[in-house]
Amino acid sequence: MSDSEVFVAWLKEKGGTFHNTTQHVRVPSGYAILAKERLPADSTIVSCPFDLVITKAIALKALSRLFPSENLSNWSARQCISSYLCFHQIIDDASYIPELAHRPYVNMLPSREKLRTGLHFTPLELDMFRGTNMHGAITDRETEWRREWEECRAVVSNVDTRWGLLFTWSVARSTFNSIVQVSAQGNYFWKPVLLPGVDALNHARAHPVSWVVTDAENISLVIHASANAGEELFNNYGAKPNSEFILGYGFSLPHNPDDTIVLKIGDKKWEVGREAKGADQVWDAFLSFVSQNPEPDYEDYLEAAAALDDAVQQLMQRLPADKGPSARLEMRPEVMAMLHDYVEGQRDILRSLVEFCETKKQLAVEMAKAAGIDLVFDDDD
Repeated sequence: MSDSEVFVAWLKEKGGTFHNTTQHVRVPSGYAILAKERLPADSTIVSCPFDLVITKAIALKALSRLFPSENLSNWSARQCISSYLCFHQIIDDASYIPELAHRPYVNMLPSREKLRTGLHFTPLELDMFRGTNMHGAITDRETEWRREWEECRAVVSNVDTRWGLLFTWSVARSTFNSIVQVSAQGNYFWKPVLLPGVDALNHARAHPVSWVVTDAENISLVIHASANAGEELFNNYGAKPNSEFILGYGFSLPHNPDDTIVLKIGDKKWEVGREAKGADQVWDAFLSFVSQNPEPDYEDYLEAAAALDDAVQQLMQRLPADKGPSARLEMRPEVMAMLHDYVEGQRDILRSLVEFCETKKQLAVEMAKAAGIDLVFDDDD
């Protein structure tokens, strides 16, 4: 039997379900779930019993069997779950510890060769993002997750040096990326978990789905759109910017309407979306910075607009330019697509901020005119 057949059989044996008219098809990123025949709307595609949900508690139970003398209470949920997944690969004999109970699921996770998240970029690919917030976000995440992995490896090596040698960063970072924050419908939970089967479907923006807790024992994925035979069935991870998709999932959406850019002033951060959504808060910060008046006047507006515009122009100049043929040859196509989609979104948002600044400048002109002052600008202003 194939890995997917073993997984589906295991899921059903444990009380879960996978719609009989679905099939797992191998794709470059792992698997896609396709309809074998027409599926009506509101079909329950997969259900997972809560007994199979991988939580920090489940992971700790198994790890405590492996490291009975170690105190793991300070480990995060990510450290626990990642280590739990890793030991399915480190210990081949499933009978060694029955608490390592998710081997059919672990065998379905994408191998590190197939992962394209920011942590799996080559040095050249990462360098192509230099000048963007994404570059810093990737390096910050690697620093944080490496620190967590080193803490785990120290414990593992203390128990068994051979295990420590097998508990590599390459293995650990792949399992780290499998773990996401999950919120079920009705906020049943909001924490890092893994949902075998439910997390098997790829993402489609605005695709109508529900994660339904039908009773106290199962969580199910219901797709509200019909599907024809041969069509891929999709989940919906929610409205997210490409920065989050690239960092956590390893893909991007062209012209993603949910894209944002993070602007920093001192220790404060703001997210601004396309069409300058959220820019008013940034404007208020710039205005309060330049104005000493309880009621800002037209001069304050002009100064704040100029300061914000200058900051935006600097960010635009830092963005990577379109890459030439030689760079494309050295980048994997999926990463090149992510770079293109991400930079397009950042540039579009910054352009909308330039227009936003211009509207504030025009407002200053109107304020001055109301005060009996005609403002005249040089062509370069």
